[in-house]
Amino acid sequence: MVREKIKPVGWIKTTKDSKAHISELIHREIETKPGDMIPFVMNASTVLLYNPSLSLESLLASIKVLREDVKLRIKKETPK
Repeated sequence: MVREKIKPVGWIKTTKDSKAHISELIHREIETKPGDMIPFVMNASTVLLYNPSLSLESLLASIKVLREDVKLRIKKETPK
């Protein structure tokens, strides 16, 4: 059986106090600085951080691009 696994761009590590470090890459991509408020939306299995200055149309277009990027990041693995 082949299992599909998504290769992430990076990881957000949380502490025991539920604090997290947001990498410079994320700040650069969503045009925020450390200390800024970063908006997010989520469902039961996904969290999306986004640039606070995006319009609804721009956010939805960005989600379409992200969807295609995730498809490209799938690695097929065969269990050992």
